[in-house]
Amino acid sequence: MLELTQDPSAQLSTFTLIILSSLFGLIIGSFISMLSWRLPRIMMQDGAEQFKQISMGGSKCPKCETELPWYRLFPLFSWLASRGKCHHCQVKISPRYPLIELTTAIATGLVIWQFGLSAQGYLALAFIWILITLSVIDIEHQLILDNLSLPLLWLGLLVNTQGIFTSPTDAIWGAAIGYLLLWLVFHAFKLITGKEGMGYGDFKLLAALGAWFGFIALPQIILIAALSSIVISVLGMALKLRTLNAPMAFGPFLAIGGVITLFFGPQVF
Repeated sequence: MLELTQDPSAQLSTFTLIILSSLFGLIIGSFISMLSWRLPRIMMQDGAEQFKQISMGGSKCPKCETELPWYRLFPLFSWLASRGKCHHCQVKISPRYPLIELTTAIATGLVIWQFGLSAQGYLALAFIWILITLSVIDIEHQLILDNLSLPLLWLGLLVNTQGIFTSPTDAIWGAAIGYLLLWLVFHAFKLITGKEGMGYGDFKLLAALGAWFGFIALPQIILIAALSSIVISVLGMALKLRTLNAPMAFGPFLAIGGVITLFFGPQVF
């Protein structure tokens, strides 16, 4: 992790860089909130139409579909200024938008603090942003899109041809073993219970994480994902927010394992 020096000017420079990076993260978070809302809803349309709807359509109120003016599109601050309501119909706007924007801003600042403005830092940002998008969609739809997991997989393999996060050999084995592990768990669970315990998207996501950090990181990622999912599940039932048999997306917990591995390495435990 980068250490702040004793030079006040250097400290100010690092602090300013983190603040500016976090503000940029708010902008990216606004795009992620829009993308994660639209992409699952238009994924069945042809590619050209998808691109048009994602890139050209203006932001609208989900209720009255009034297009938002430019001065109401400032990430986080516009939501706070409007007290979480549409300026036209006064219906409450979901806090998902500021939560995604704030999460992305914090994650972006932490990545720059950890890796600085380097090739590793830029790649880590892409990794974090894709995981946030993927996790939001999985939470809301129990769906991990190939449009996100497969590019993440191939990007991990490509960047590690240069050994940036792990060796090329470990990346290839990580992708293969990551997919195979959850594939085996899926079919063993289905054979025993007759039910499907997870989706194929989880296989591809773990393969992508293996491609980024190598096969040595897989036990840690799975352990973190399993423990965190159990904790959240128990808390949800204790607070009566969910029932025992309610489905729960596993992708975000794999993402947590991937993020912890990014920051602390593959041998936290």
